[in-house]
Amino acid sequence: MLNYLRSVERTLTFDLAGLQLEEGELCRTAEETGWMNAARGGRGEAGGLSSLQHAHNTPVDYKVCCSDFMEFAEVENLHDFYSAEEGFVHTQDQRGFYIVYDAALKDLDKLESELLLVGSHFIQRNRTEKMGKAEEAFTSTSTAAVHSWAGVDVDRVAVLLDLWTCETEFLENKVQLLNCYYEVYQHAAGTEERFALARVITDIMHGRPRLDLDQDYFVQAYRAEIDCLRSHQQLIKNILDNQIEKQRQYLQRIWRDDHKGSTHDYGLPLNYIPKHVVSLGGSSPALMNVFLLEVHPSLCLASAVYHSLIQAHTELCQLHRATSVFDKLVLQQKLLQQALQSWNNLASPGASYSSQIQKDDPVLVQKVGLSLVNFTEEKDMKQGRKKQLYAVETFSKLLELVTIRHRLLESASETAHLTELYRNVASELGFDEFHLYLRPVQFEVAEQKDQTDQRPVFITAILEDDTSVDRFTPSHLPLSIQELDESQIGRFSFSSEEAVIHVC
Repeated sequence: MLNYLRSVERTLTFDLAGLQLEEGELCRTAEETGWMNAARGGRGEAGGLSSLQHAHNTPVDYKVCCSDFMEFAEVENLHDFYSAEEGFVHTQDQRGFYIVYDAALKDLDKLESELLLVGSHFIQRNRTEKMGKAEEAFTSTSTAAVHSWAGVDVDRVAVLLDLWTCETEFLENKVQLLNCYYEVYQHAAGTEERFALARVITDIMHGRPRLDLDQDYFVQAYRAEIDCLRSHQQLIKNILDNQIEKQRQYLQRIWRDDHKGSTHDYGLPLNYIPKHVVSLGGSSPALMNVFLLEVHPSLCLASAVYHSLIQAHTELCQLHRATSVFDKLVLQQKLLQQALQSWNNLASPGASYSSQIQKDDPVLVQKVGLSLVNFTEEKDMKQGRKKQLYAVETFSKLLELVTIRHRLLESASETAHLTELYRNVASELGFDEFHLYLRPVQFEVAEQKDQTDQRPVFITAILEDDTSVDRFTPSHLPLSIQELDESQIGRFSFSSEEAVIHVC
């Protein structure tokens, strides 16, 4: 496993640094990332947004980067190949020879020394505690005191066995977690995204168990670390597998009805061919298998999940004022378990709203724009330059409409989260759910009062007062516009071509 980790590190180095041999020296040939360009005094640009010009057929300023070197016949493949047999990972170079890196052998020597130090520390700690107890019961010249001082009753072979067992299990789970992010790395196309994922992979690769040297034994800390790795691996696997399935559904909706493609499809994500299932993992498959020509660049957002977990753990430690190593480890363990449980119980986006609101069609906007432009051509309403300006204005309005719709979706999603938080807090305080909703009251039906009643100091005073509170609880979460005017909800519809044209 140490050899496999060094092989992955070598692959990342060649991909990101673009090393090649020139006059006997390794030289860097890769393009700079945005922040590296800014550090050198540039404008922080790295070939445009995410350097994905090749995916959108945009012009000649696209620069071929080191990740595309396989297109050229004169360049030799430098990546390793892996095979697993009886739990062992074998590394082969580009020629097919089984290899072991010298850095991996040094890592093994360093690991052996570290494990011996850890075992010696806990043996010494156990001996010190027993010497203190022996001094109370026996004299310093007794046989029991001598045996306690020498640590004769400690089974050193058993300690070494526990160390190797825990360390092996830790490395196995670390490799499984690393493989998840390494498969995502194979899907990343932009330089910035690949660099961010490489940082995550490197952090996981060089991660070591956080041992609390004040504890009686090291097994408890190892078990907590292994549990964190397992929860993290299961969480990221579930998230990425779900993302792959959603991306496939999205592509099927875009390229439905045997759509062959045209000049109007520039910018759409490329469709995949459901043939030849492959696994992009290193030593073993980590995520669900994909097809040979199936690429999902959106998976690169997995690096944001990793950093979010780190940030959440840091804030939890500050909130609970955790100072010891083991306390921080326990908090991380509970955080990952809670995150995994929340993800498994997570409802689909928009589930709080009615099915009519949840309708979505990604191709509808394109059809609306083309239909409006074609309508003007058929009616000869616009000619020459006016026709081009009309097409630009039409698609500009559609882009603005798509942006507004995206903001509405974000607001609806945030409202659903806040609603769930409110329900939980209201349930703990003894409130009912109807305080969450408002309904408009027409002035014609409102009751006129000569005097206004003084507001109660606490809202609990009107909990059981049906005359003051509208106890309205809808079956689905309504949109906020319904609190002002229920007739407006039908005007903001994106489910049909006529409705979109009306909104425009």
